Amino acid sequence: MIKLGVFFPDHLNLNGDLGNVSVIKKQLDWRGVDSVVIGITSEDQLSDGFDLLFLGHGSEAAWADIEHRMPNFDSVIERVLDSVIPFMAVSTGFERIVASGALQGFSQSTRDARTSKFKVVADGDVKVLGYLNTESDLPLVFRSGALVATMLHGPVLSRNASLLNEILVAISTRAGIDLPALMDAKKADQLADLIAEVWKLEEELASE
Repeated sequence: MIKLGVFFPDHLNLNGDLGNVSVIKKQLDWRGVDSVVIGITSEDQLSDGFDLLFLGHGSEAAWADIEHRMPNFDSVIERVLDSVIPFMAVSTGFERIVASGALQGFSQSTRDARTSKFKVVADGDVKVLGYLNTESDLPLVFRSGALVATMLHGPVLSRNASLLNEILVAISTRAGIDLPALMDAKKADQLADLIAEVWKLEEELASE
């Protein structure tokens, strides 16, 4: 059973970014791989053998409540980054990791005028599409060890197959299984067509 752990799901889903975890779970379902999503609200739960950890996006009030509930959250982040557990963070989740000081070579992100628009960014040899809504200057897509972090909303995995596949492979490697192909080729083709239509619309918006 694949375990997908989500930090404070009731707090960190401001822009619907838990949809990334839903996309991962649905993809695993379509490949015949059993999985479960588990909310994480205490440090003790990190010993439960997770195959993915997800840190979402929340308001200042949400983060203040998290600090009250888990005052040692910086050490939790450091513990996760030191592990080999695939870890995905989105927007203020990424900012929170940087603010903890756990990432080498990063200082606190600076603030500028807020950017709110669709963005297409280069990620190696591919392009990544998502919605940017931030005042931070952090990279739009960033990797360090087992961490994949992004400032893009969307949820970003629903429209970027290469990034999704990268995380699925990391999860299956962590779980010690080979990632099966999608069982329904017709469904895969329909999904690819739908994503292509989303790209067509949102890439045009990004160019405005």
